[in-house]
Amino acid sequence: MPTKPGLPPGPSGTLIGGNLRQFATRRLGFFLDVAREYGPLSSFRFGPRRVFLAADPGLIEQVLVTDAKHYVKHFGARAYKPVLGNGLVTSEGAFWLRQRRLSQPAFLKNRVLSYAPVMGELTRQMLAGWRPGQAIDIHYAFSELTSAIALKTLFDLDDPGDRERFTETLRLAFDLMSERFRVLFKLPNWVPTPANRRLKRAVADLFAVVDGFIAQGRNRKEPGDDLLSRLVSAQDDDGTRMTDRQLRDEMMTLYLAGHETTALTLSWTWLLLAQHPEAEAKLVDEWRRVLGGRTPTPDDLPNLPYTDAVITEAMRVYPPVYLIGREATRDLELGGYRVKKGYTVFMSQWVNHRDPAHFPDPEAFRPERWLDGLAKRLPKYAYYPFGGGQRVCIGNTFALMEAAIILAAVGQRYRFTLDPGAVIDVNPQITLLPKYGIPATLALR
Repeated sequence: MPTKPGLPPGPSGTLIGGNLRQFATRRLGFFLDVAREYGPLSSFRFGPRRVFLAADPGLIEQVLVTDAKHYVKHFGARAYKPVLGNGLVTSEGAFWLRQRRLSQPAFLKNRVLSYAPVMGELTRQMLAGWRPGQAIDIHYAFSELTSAIALKTLFDLDDPGDRERFTETLRLAFDLMSERFRVLFKLPNWVPTPANRRLKRAVADLFAVVDGFIAQGRNRKEPGDDLLSRLVSAQDDDGTRMTDRQLRDEMMTLYLAGHETTALTLSWTWLLLAQHPEAEAKLVDEWRRVLGGRTPTPDDLPNLPYTDAVITEAMRVYPPVYLIGREATRDLELGGYRVKKGYTVFMSQWVNHRDPAHFPDPEAFRPERWLDGLAKRLPKYAYYPFGGGQRVCIGNTFALMEAAIILAAVGQRYRFTLDPGAVIDVNPQITLLPKYGIPATLALR
C-alpha cells in the first residue's frame, strides 16, 4: 500500500528532548490529549526515538496481529531484562515461541481452576487477621495477598520467611531498575558506576533466592501442583526441557505479571466501589443471593454476572497495564504512513478504554454497561486489558478467577471507608500504581 509522505500529525517538541518534558509532566494525560487532538494515528519523539501512537482498534490489531511477526517488544520492556531475563515478556522469535509452548499447558483451564482453593484459603487467612475499625492501605493489603498466592501457586512456598526474603530482594532490585529506567541518558549496565554496582548486587541476590527455590523444586521426590513443578517437567517435541536459567526467567516473569496486576485490579476496584455505594450494594446483593456468605468456587463464577461486570469496568477505568509498545524490525505501513525500522508504536489501554465512541460517559464507573453484551459488540481492540495477539497475557484466566474469588470473599465480610483526607492519584510506572496508596478503614458488612 502506498504511504503518505512524512509523519502522522503530533505535538511539536524541543530539539533534544522531543516531547519528553510534556510526557513527564502529564504522562497519561499526554497520551489522551495527543490521541484526542491528532486522531487515530499520531507521532511524537522521546529524545532520539520516534514514536507513533495508534488509537484506532483496527490499527492496534494490525500491529498486534496482522504484522506481529515484524515487531518486537519496545525499548521500555527491554530495559527490564536485567531482572526479568529472557522470559515470556521480554524474549522474541523462535525462543519465545518455544517457551510459550512449554508454559501453555500449565495454564490450561482445568489446571488454573485447581488453584482456586489456595486463593480462597489464603484470603481467609488474611481476613482472620483483620478487625473492624482497623486502618488499612488497600493496595498494600491486596499486594501482600496476591504475592502470597503467587508464591504458593508458583513455588509451593508456605513459609512466611521465604516469602519475605523473596519479596524484599525483589523490591530492592526492581526499585533500582525503575530508578535507572527514569534516567534519560544511561550508561550501559557493564559500566561500573555506583548505581550499576548496586543493581548488579541486588539482581545477584534475587537470582540466588530464586535459584534456591528452583533447586528445591527439582529435588522433590514427588512433583507438586505448583507451576514450577509443571514447568520442570515440561518437555518440547525434541525431548528438551527448560534449563535452570530459563526456569528462573519464566518464574520471575510469571510472579511479577501475575501478582502485581491482580493486586492493582482489586485495589482500583475497591476504590471505585467505596466511591460508588450504589454499585457496591448491587454487588453485595448478588453475593448474598448466590453465595450466602461462603467463599466462591469456580463453579459459582458464571452465576456472578455483576461481579464480572464490576471487575471488567474497573479494568476499563484503571487498566493495570496502561501502555504496550512494539518496535518495527523493518519498514512497515500503518494508517497510510511508513513506520520505519526502529520506530516504536505505542498502544494505550488508558486511551482506548476512554474513547466515548465505544464507552459513552467514559470517565463514569458504570458496571451495568457490560450486562447487555457490550463485550461482543465492541471492536476487538477497543478493550484489551490483557494485551492481544499471540502475546496476549498467558495468565488472564488465572487473574480474572483470582480477582473474582478474592473480591467476593472479602466483600461479604468487610467494606472499606476511604480516609476523608486521602489523596488518590495514579502513578504510571510499568503498571498503573496508586501514587499515595489507598488508605481506608475496615467496617464489618
